[in-house]
Amino acid sequence: MDTTTTTNWRDQLQPETRQIILNNIMGKLKFCHLPGDVDEDLELQKIAHSIEQKSYGGATTPADYFEKIASKILLLEKAREREWRYQLRPDCRQRIVNKITETLRRHLPVSGPEGSQELWRIARRFEEKIFIAATSQSDYLRKISLKMLTMETTSQGRHGQLSNQLGLNNEPANPVDTNPRQHGSRNRRMPAWTDDYHMG
Repeated sequence: MDTTTTTNWRDQLQPETRQIILNNIMGKLKFCHLPGDVDEDLELQKIAHSIEQKSYGGATTPADYFEKIASKILLLEKAREREWRYQLRPDCRQRIVNKITETLRRHLPVSGPEGSQELWRIARRFEEKIFIAATSQSDYLRKISLKMLTMETTSQGRHGQLSNQLGLNNEPANPVDTNPRQHGSRNRRMPAWTDDYHMG
């Protein structure tokens, strides 16, 4: 290997260029992660610096440097897709549960607090079932939309018929709560996809 060439390309790389790349990596990391506190921002900065410095130190040419950066970012994006559940805010899930409950109420007229509570429990179980089965956020939303469309276009029926239609028969009675006050902390930790920053 020509060590002179290897050294020269680093000397010729402007600090501003590295800073632009670092900012780009940081932007990708923030896009993949929900806004957090100062400690989490500092952790993201450490990850961004690690990606840039390892790519810079291991590259042999400018093209190799840029290729390594692009490869690291691609790994992060793929990992983010696998960890999509961390990005779905609990309050978003709660709004979906509320919407499902409203749809159920149109198809299953109920009276009194007990009836309303039963519809809400059905909606929670239905949402949780889709949440667990979905492979991505778009798949989750698509499945929710399709089920709700089916409910809207189906004539009113009994409780058992609708539960069967939603695939909730024989499901556990206590799904994971979507209350953001109880589960908001799940989104406050660093998601698992950040572990991929050291790969390669």
